[in-house]
Amino acid sequence: MGSIKDLKNELSEMRKSMEKMTAELHETNLVIRDSLKLTSETIKEMSENFTKALEDVLNQMSDLTIQMNIKDTILKTLGIDGMIPDFLKKKK
Repeated sequence: MGSIKDLKNELSEMRKSMEKMTAELHETNLVIRDSLKLTSETIKEMSENFTKALEDVLNQMSDLTIQMNIKDTILKTLGIDGMIPDFLKKKK
């Protein structure tokens, strides 16, 4: 059997290894935290950009629809609706 001194040395080496592993795990946790924070910020920014782009497109589509409705109303009011060739009319 090993002596108490040998046992003490082994325990001391185990403690050093555990401290080293704890420090490495702490560093890993910091890197993971930073990575997740960056991912979260990126997703938030992408979501905001998508929402803004979607709002812009919907506004443009709404404006276009209003313009087409005004054009149709003017053509009907002037009584020239039937004179416009089909290829110039809006597609539904």
